[in-house]
Amino acid sequence: MLEKEHFHMSCYKIMSLLAVIDILSIIINCPITGFLAYQGAVYCTYPNLIYISGMAAMGLWCCSCVIALILVTNRLLDLIFPKIGLFIFDGNRTFFVLTIPILYGLYFVFFNTPICFTSKYHSWFFDPMIFEGKGSEYANVPHFFNNIFVVAITCCLYMVFCCALGAKLKHSVRGSGARNASTQIFFQSAMICAVNLLASIIYVTMNYIEVPFWLIIVGQLMWQLGNGAPVFIYLKFNRTIRNGILRKLGIKKAHNAKVTRTNFSTSQVPPN
Repeated sequence: MLEKEHFHMSCYKIMSLLAVIDILSIIINCPITGFLAYQGAVYCTYPNLIYISGMAAMGLWCCSCVIALILVTNRLLDLIFPKIGLFIFDGNRTFFVLTIPILYGLYFVFFNTPICFTSKYHSWFFDPMIFEGKGSEYANVPHFFNNIFVVAITCCLYMVFCCALGAKLKHSVRGSGARNASTQIFFQSAMICAVNLLASIIYVTMNYIEVPFWLIIVGQLMWQLGNGAPVFIYLKFNRTIRNGILRKLGIKKAHNAKVTRTNFSTSQVPPN
């Protein structure tokens, strides 16, 4: 994504920042979470580690949600209203737009209640579970808003994008090629959206009402998959990324074909 032929496109600039956020998030929700679960930790066991990790996890998750929203907006404008998309995202303007999710994430880091790990459920909660029956005092309305509205709007825009892309390919290309391209892009966006939406809904639910232990574990896995699954989805369904990796590994020879703006991408999904 950082290669010059790709990075000049605004969608790859957005995707590169999203990749960095995903990598940082994986550090928290995989190895750090695994270490705390193995140690049987609660907040009082490692207060500094849990507090700082909880702050970072909140900021990174909310930042990634807004980046995904910006990415699908970028792709949708590029497809339907290219002049508006060019006005907002042309050249270095993309970097200016990307300050929005960064500031949004920093708000959750410094001005919001962090989530805390508890080995009782092998997951993260706003309630540190120090005092019985005090869970409602740790309610986080901004996080609720982010998980319900930002993620839901993003998923709706993905659906609009897939429909618009399918219609455009149908009218511009004949035969099964258009249908195959449209289907692949739909599956890429649908799978990524489904994982993020499930993680969002489960995390909101388990922080406000009592749910079965297995559902909490599913929510934790969905959070991990939301950061880790896109790379496997790209390699499976996206020729641009897959061929680039194969060329880097020396398995496939490089070619001089140019990447044009007629290639389309979706949420965290590069040109197909």
